[in-house]
Amino acid sequence: MKQILSYPSKLDNVPSFDLPLSTCKNRCNYFKDDVCYTKNNYHEVFKARINKLKRNLKLIKSDKFVKKLTYEIIRAKTLYFRFFSSGQVENLEQLIKVLRVCAMCKDVKFCIMCNSDIIYSQLIQSGYKIPKNANLLLSNYEYNKRTPQFMQAYMIKSNIGITQTTIKKSLVTCKASLKSGGLCETCTDCYNKKDITFKIHGLKALKRFKK
Repeated sequence: MKQILSYPSKLDNVPSFDLPLSTCKNRCNYFKDDVCYTKNNYHEVFKARINKLKRNLKLIKSDKFVKKLTYEIIRAKTLYFRFFSSGQVENLEQLIKVLRVCAMCKDVKFCIMCNSDIIYSQLIQSGYKIPKNANLLLSNYEYNKRTPQFMQAYMIKSNIGITQTTIKKSLVTCKASLKSGGLCETCTDCYNKKDITFKIHGLKALKRFKK
């Protein structure tokens, strides 16, 4: 059986379900300006990695996704799970599939990242009930900027959190992004908190940012 889960070293053995950057790059300044950590990660050029992400994209578009991923998560015997360390859902249909997986795996805490306020707004308008074990976070697609106040209020009121990035240590709330190596270790903020600020890290990303 082809493996669909990933185990990013940063997440410290917490599994994730990832998709190609083609699913998120079109409205993301991180990608456009080469500040995207995933884009500049050498692992992403491996053929096996590229093929896995292609398979995952095909899977999330299929009717088999909920059943297959639920099985894989239960089989992994994990307490935490991440959507997505790479890529994101492309539409509301895919997001609801992800939430159905969360509802099936009641004993697992989920972190779900997406930079599309449009998809999240569609979810809010649909009235779909977000499972209690799923922490949805809106990623700011503009680096080194706070999420606009009106968007913060709208999302958080609907139980969807926000994230942003900064180069100022005093504004950082993500402990892992301040550490050498950037490992999450025992931190579970992404699965519980509704406002998280990450530090832009990585020598290459910082050099491109400063340009």
